[in-house]
Amino acid sequence: MDSADRNRKRLWKDEQRAAARAAFPLSSEELEELFDGVDSAIEQNGCDHTLRYTEQWLAAHVSDPLPTLTWLRNNGGCCDCEVIANACDHWEQNR
Repeated sequence: MDSADRNRKRLWKDEQRAAARAAFPLSSEELEELFDGVDSAIEQNGCDHTLRYTEQWLAAHVSDPLPTLTWLRNNGGCCDCEVIANACDHWEQNR
């Protein structure tokens, strides 16, 4: 791969990350708080393979949780442990 190809690849990756960031349903700070809160609840109580802790956090912090729940599911967060394993990973790679 020559330098022109590397530059095109880098630009493409930068564009993909920017598009991912633009799709975040909450600010990066709020997403970090969400992931920290859900992770803490899972560590204390385990995952029951629902979005119980995620929904509890959203109910306490967000007026309309639907966009965030949709984004989480679209990024592999179909239960609390997957929110941490998949959606959090997507956020960390693109923030």
